[in-house]
Amino acid sequence: MTEETSITTNLNKYNFKRNKEKAAYALKGILSGIVADKKLTELELTFLDFWLSSQDNLQKDGDAFDLQDMIADICSDNIITHNELQELHLLIDDIIEYRKKNDAGIESKVNEFLGLITGIIADDKIDEKEVYFLSSWIENNPDIYSEWPVYSIAETIKIILEDGIITNEEKKHLSNCIKDVTGIRFNENGIAYGMATDFFNTQKVNIFHENANYCFTGKFLVGTRKTVEAMAVKAGANIKGDVVNDLDFLVIGTLASKDWRFSSHGRKIERAIKLQKKGKNLSIITENSWLKHI
Repeated sequence: MTEETSITTNLNKYNFKRNKEKAAYALKGILSGIVADKKLTELELTFLDFWLSSQDNLQKDGDAFDLQDMIADICSDNIITHNELQELHLLIDDIIEYRKKNDAGIESKVNEFLGLITGIIADDKIDEKEVYFLSSWIENNPDIYSEWPVYSIAETIKIILEDGIITNEEKKHLSNCIKDVTGIRFNENGIAYGMATDFFNTQKVNIFHENANYCFTGKFLVGTRKTVEAMAVKAGANIKGDVVNDLDFLVIGTLASKDWRFSSHGRKIERAIKLQKKGKNLSIITENSWLKHI
C-alpha cells in the first residue's frame, strides 16, 4: 500500500466514523422533534422512513434497524392505523430515553439540534407545544446557544414568546426559518436528507464578480466545483480555496456534502459567519442566488 493510498484509507475511515456519529445524534434529535407535540402522523412516519433509508452510516445501528423494521410492518398492508402509530411512538420514546445517557460534545449537540428542528418540521407545520418544547430544549443546552444556527432560531423563538401569545403568523415564520436553516422541505419535494442550508438565500446583497474573491462549498446542481469556479473566473472573479479575511463571497451549493461537519452546513460556512460577526464585509449566498447573477 502506497503512502497516498494509506492516507486516503485513513481519511475514509475517519469520515465514516464521524458521519456515523453525526447521523446518530441527528436521529436522536429527529425522533425528539417528531414527537414533541405528543403525537405521530402518517406524514412524519413517511419522513422518518425516507430519512432512515438515506442513512448508509446507520445500517448497523440497532435503533435505526428496529425503527425501519416496525415501519415496514406498519406499511406492509398499505393501511396505517392509529394503534400502529402509537406503538411506533412508544418505540421512539424508548430510543430517546436510552440515548439520553450519552453525553455529547458541542458538535454532536448541534447535529442533534438540527435533527430536532428537522423532526419538528417533518409534518410541515408547528404547533404551540413544539414551540415551547424547542424553547425548553435550547434553555437546557446553553453550551451551544452561541453556535449557528442555534442562536438564530433561539432569537426567533424569544421574540415569539415575548407577549405570551403565539399567533399563526409567528408559527409560520418559525416554520420557514427552520426550513431555510435545515434545507428540508419534505412536503414540497419529498427529499428528507442531503440539502444544504437555504437560510442565506433570503439575504439581498449586491452580487458582482469583477476582481471579487469567491469561495465555493457544498455540491452544485449546475456542475462540479471546477465547473462553477470556471464560471466565476470567466465573469472576472478570483477563486479562494478557503474562507479568508479578504473573501467577498462564499457560495453554498444546493446539495450538502456528506462529509460536512453538520448535516446542513460545514466549517467554511461556520468561519464565514464568524467573520461576518466580526464586521467583515463578506456575503454568504446560495447557488440559486449566484446563478441569477452569473
